[in-house]
Amino acid sequence: MRRDLLEKLLRYNIKKKELETLLAGLGFILKPGKGSHEKWIKTGFPPIVVASHDKDVKDYLIKQVIRVLQIGGFL
Repeated sequence: MRRDLLEKLLRYNIKKKELETLLAGLGFILKPGKGSHEKWIKTGFPPIVVASHDKDVKDYLIKQVIRVLQIGGFL
């Protein structure tokens, strides 16, 4: 399933719940952020900040996630 979610991410066609499932499956931990934001963290990786009020995943967030996953060697 993780491969399917990675493919959706790379096609810029992923839903917020799917992104959360992907990040959790890759070992990221959800921490509360400031205001209406959530922070996904994993040791050795830059944090990924997600607006918790958005249902859709914006392109800028997908780019950020792809960069972080590339740094970590997942892509």
